[in-house]
This record gives sequence, structure tokens and C-alpha cells, in this order.
Amino acid sequence: MSFSKFAAACVLALFATQAGAACTPIRIGYVNQDRPPYWLGDGYDIPTPPGASVELIADFAISAGCQISLVRLPVMRVRSSLENGSIDFAPVEDRPDNPPGIVFPKDRQGKLDYERAVRIVVVTFVRASDKLPADTDPMTYLKGHSVGTTHGAAYAASLRKLGMNVDDGAVDVARNLEKLKLGRIDALAVSLILPNDMDNFVAARFGKDIVRLEKPISTAYIWLATNQDYYDQHRDQVEAAWNWLGGPGRQRFATLLKKYTH
Repeated sequence: MSFSKFAAACVLALFATQAGAACTPIRIGYVNQDRPPYWLGDGYDIPTPPGASVELIADFAISAGCQISLVRLPVMRVRSSLENGSIDFAPVEDRPDNPPGIVFPKDRQGKLDYERAVRIVVVTFVRASDKLPADTDPMTYLKGHSVGTTHGAAYAASLRKLGMNVDDGAVDVARNLEKLKLGRIDALAVSLILPNDMDNFVAARFGKDIVRLEKPISTAYIWLATNQDYYDQHRDQVEAAWNWLGGPGRQRFATLLKKYTH
């Protein structure tokens, strides 16, 4: 499906559920990497199906009574585009190098609101031929080993600090898995909502050649953050959408993940 057709479908859903609601169309940006089951396809066109996270952010906009415009971007441009207002929302992690113009959901104490965030885990895939026990501790095993990540992954810096030799040259998961199979890296670290979200995809592509270690490397959180100007102009709609994400959105995401992983 082209961008225009997917956007039109979102608008039709909006009219069906919240006819008459007024809101400036929300421009939501996300990475143009193939990251099943969350973002499918690469480049700038939006495929059918688009991915579980794409459907979630469409519902996120609809929950506030807004139309939606989806924008796929190179990973290194997402934060800068959010800061300068080229897009209004994007899924990002809170980290020290975030520009000051990015606004995250806050709780009543003014701290980051983890109830309105999506929790992620960083898991490890390895070659079955290396015969590692499934309960191998990746934090110990991966020190000094070559670990692949997708280009621009926020957790790559943390892995380097832990003593891992990070290779972040590949732009998507499939290329990293190929590098792992060919022995060019020793493991692949990838962020997922649930540890088993990518198991079926890996099995379909590589059979039993690649397996996942049971213990995650780490946990983190992702927010659908906005830029300061948009928040100042549309505070009520933004807060309503964030509230939906922290409430009904959780069950909606679980339903979408089942759709894409089973």
C-alpha cells in the first residue's frame, strides 16, 4: 500500500469512530528500516501490511480525534526532524543527547511517565552451531565478541561500554542475521517488545541455524515524544493520545503483535 492509500484508510477510520472531531493532522515519523514485526518494508513507501507499530501509531492519532500523516525517515534523522518540527511525533528513547526541543510524557511529579511508555528488551540471537546453552548470560559471553546491531540503534553505545565489539553497519535485521549466519558477527542484539516477537520470523528465514538466548541483555523504554511547539499548540490532544497509549493502547498493541507474530 502506498503512503497516500494507508493515510486515507486512517482518515476513514477516524470518520467512522470520531466524526466531527477537530485536530490538525499529526505527522508521525519512524525509521525506514525493515524491523518485523514492528516496521515492515524499507525506503519511503508504506507496505501492506505496514507492521504492528505502524498500526498502533495510526490508532494513537485516531484516539485523539486526529488525522495522520506517516513519514519514514533514516534513523539518524528522526530526532532532528522531531526537534525542528518537520514531524510532530516519533517513537524515541530518552537519552542524554536528545535535543532540548523534544517533549516526553511526564507524571505529576514532572518526571518521565513510564506508564505512558512502551517497555522494550534487548535480546541476543546466536548461531546454533556455537552450541551455547539457552540460559547463557549474554552480558558475560558477549564481552570481547563481535555484536551486530541495526544502524543507529540507541543501545549500541551501551553495549560498547560493556566491552562488546559493536558492528552497527547493517541497516536492518535481515542483513544482520545474514552476517551472523556467515560468521561475520558472533551475535545479534535487537530490541523487541516481547522476547519472542521475532522468533517466527527468524525460524522462517533461517530454520534452526539461529537461536535466541533466553536472558535479555537489558531493558529500556520508548515514548511517542512530540516537539515543543506542537505540544504547546495542541496540549489537550497530545495528553489525550498519550493517555490512550498508556491505557487501551497497551491491549491494542498486544492484539496487533499477535496478528503479526502468529
